[in-house]
Amino acid sequence: MSGEPSPLAQQLHDGVLQSLAVARIRLGRALAGPGPLPREVGEELRELLDGEIAGLRRLIAGAGDAIPAEPAAEPDVPPQQDLPSALAATAAHLQSATGVRIRVDDRTARTGGWSGNDLVAYRIVREALHNTARHSGAAHAWVTLASSRSRLVCVVSDDGHGFLPARTAGPRAHFGLGASYARARAAGGYLAVRSGGDGTSLTLSLPRQPRTPPDGGTRR
Repeated sequence: MSGEPSPLAQQLHDGVLQSLAVARIRLGRALAGPGPLPREVGEELRELLDGEIAGLRRLIAGAGDAIPAEPAAEPDVPPQQDLPSALAATAAHLQSATGVRIRVDDRTARTGGWSGNDLVAYRIVREALHNTARHSGAAHAWVTLASSRSRLVCVVSDDGHGFLPARTAGPRAHFGLGASYARARAAGGYLAVRSGGDGTSLTLSLPRQPRTPPDGGTRR
């Protein structure tokens, strides 16, 4: 076994667990304020929970049979027009929900759409931002996107308390970060993490286009 997460586990992590974690942070911030819980916060959390419950029901209904050996299809492409726009939307949502100030610096030549490994980059950077919001205690985070004709580079950094990167690459790796390492490798790229008392920096480097299997068919 490769140690990579199962398709079902990955879907639960990328969807339900990330949304619930953000909701928990949002609720904690609201409860820390004076007075009763604002009505708009309660309505926001109820709407989120209703959506996640519906999503879980769909997932359970589709898991009645044995989980297929082939990886399940990844979620649809985000509604934004391209990678920088989608990451800006993710940053705005997390900033509103958690209070971490997140800046996205786009230095790419926009293509006006999704192409190549953009979706892989989106999922890895989104996971890094969720980890920052949930675990780092950071007040600020920064995302920098840069590209050439053959390479896409994304850097995510924060001013949080850091962690021990050596514990994230082995079999006991944090689920989301371990999946990010696997995604980067599968796409023909690499992921590097540096962390210490002054914060964490994650660098993702991917080829612009997905790696083609030797037989020209679908990778297994």
